[in-house]
Amino acid sequence: MYYAVTHLTIYHYTEPISDSVMEVRMHPRNDPNQRCLRFNLEVRPRARIFSHRDYLGNTIHSFNIPGTHERLALKAEGVAEVKAPPPLPDALPYSAWDDIDQHSRERDLYDMVMPSHFTEPTPLLDDFAAEIRWGRITDPLTLVSRLNTQIYEAFDYQQHITKADSPIDVALSERRGVCQDFAHIMLALTRQVGIPSRYVSGYLYHQTEANDRSDADASHAWVECWLPGLGWVGFDPTNNLVVSDRHIRVGVASDYGNASPSRGVFHGAADSTLEVRVKVEALDELPMEEAALSPEIELPQYAQGNGGAAGSAAAQSQQQQQ
Repeated sequence: MYYAVTHLTIYHYTEPISDSVMEVRMHPRNDPNQRCLRFNLEVRPRARIFSHRDYLGNTIHSFNIPGTHERLALKAEGVAEVKAPPPLPDALPYSAWDDIDQHSRERDLYDMVMPSHFTEPTPLLDDFAAEIRWGRITDPLTLVSRLNTQIYEAFDYQQHITKADSPIDVALSERRGVCQDFAHIMLALTRQVGIPSRYVSGYLYHQTEANDRSDADASHAWVECWLPGLGWVGFDPTNNLVVSDRHIRVGVASDYGNASPSRGVFHGAADSTLEVRVKVEALDELPMEEAALSPEIELPQYAQGNGGAAGSAAAQSQQQQQ
């Protein structure tokens, strides 16, 4: 399948700010099941954009805007080819736990077994684990597949209950949240039993007949678990899905903190509001290189001023929730 993804983000500041430094993670990944065929990132006010690839294979774009500005807009457009992953077996042998214990000591997996900032165990997590009888009671694939369904059934999808920096206890106590929260809860539990697991940010192509719970006009998040003989296998607890060719992968990380679509700092004593528009389209054929993928999603034209830092020199991070 070919998909076109357009992601527009606009930051509105209550006072002029300056010296914005921003990182953007919106570039679709390249791996055996996915190829990024085209990507373009535009920024207003205009800025020179740099890119690099981190140790996990994520492409990160960065830029800075030294002059004063009251708004900052980013528009990312990409085209990706996504293939369906190989079908999963019905189960793994129980001895797969021994393979997990052996391989999880390796450098590439060790970081994804340890608790991270958003996946620290809590008493409320322990209560939920007891409720679902969590533990090594069956083989790893069956256990993770069952957890995927249990989170889907135990939590309602509802926006504005949690924030981008909310701990898992908010969603656990309310039994409501968004895909970011469900991914963190699943990560915390799978890591408790020693399964290397990582946070995945990206997009989901929605189909009416699929009854997806997540928002079609937003980015998405899910989980990948490392399983012996299978490698990294994706699970989407928001929609009770094994990841398929409808999931477009952008970044992998230990949790949301290192996978947010955009984040940065600035000089100024301003508050900010965030406006986001996302559109994912399936393509019958590849578009011409110079053609806009979603002409109706326009990038505003903002210019920067020539002044210095406005207000105090305190730097405030900008985040957006998935």
